[in-house]
Amino acid sequence: MSKLSYMVRGDWGGASLVANSSTIREWLGGLPVFAVPDVRKAVTDRSVDLETATFITPAQSDRLIVSIGDFARVADGDKVLTRPLAVLHPRAGKDLEVLRNLVGSVQAARVFVMVWHASDPVRQWLDGLGAVDLATGVPSPAVDRMLVEAASMMVDEEYNGLSSGRGKNSVIQLLRTFSAAGYPLETSTWLPAFFAAGGSFDHAQEVAKLVSEMKAGTKHRVELAYRADILDIIRDRVGSGRA
Repeated sequence: MSKLSYMVRGDWGGASLVANSSTIREWLGGLPVFAVPDVRKAVTDRSVDLETATFITPAQSDRLIVSIGDFARVADGDKVLTRPLAVLHPRAGKDLEVLRNLVGSVQAARVFVMVWHASDPVRQWLDGLGAVDLATGVPSPAVDRMLVEAASMMVDEEYNGLSSGRGKNSVIQLLRTFSAAGYPLETSTWLPAFFAAGGSFDHAQEVAKLVSEMKAGTKHRVELAYRADILDIIRDRVGSGRA
């Protein structure tokens, strides 16, 4: 897997903008390729993508900007990027999946992501993979192995979808079981675990929706997908190293 880092745009700007840009540049270790959602918009004078790229790589002659979608072919092939990659403000589902596949293919040695907002799914994906937050210099803490094992069971049901049928049954039962055991019913708890287990962005949205509905008090009618003692089963797997 690629070495990962990120910075939330709100942490990057302000009085520390120049220093933070230097920190990003030093972490990348070389002139990056900038990947943006729309390269045509990124080259306009008022583009926030261009502004970000300019602070990280001041010299225009050193600045290479491409679309995130261009890397779909790289992730599917055997090409290896020789330059570090700086992905700016990815938010659309298709761009996020390209990024996820690229990082998983180990074809980019270093990947930095400028996150638009702290609550964006890409931030939770990065946290799930242990990326370094360059605003603090601290890697994301490892996700609780119990949560990752439960999330891997959700991922196993992705082919059915997670918003109905057995997929929904699985997610709801696991959320209820872990909540009863004292785990927070929060997307910030479950989405990093889901991504750490290999979950996709599309299905992460389904998990997030169910978490939000349960937190708001929705009583979902579902059937049991697992035995009633599923928490003990997961605990045994984790404890024995089978997870």
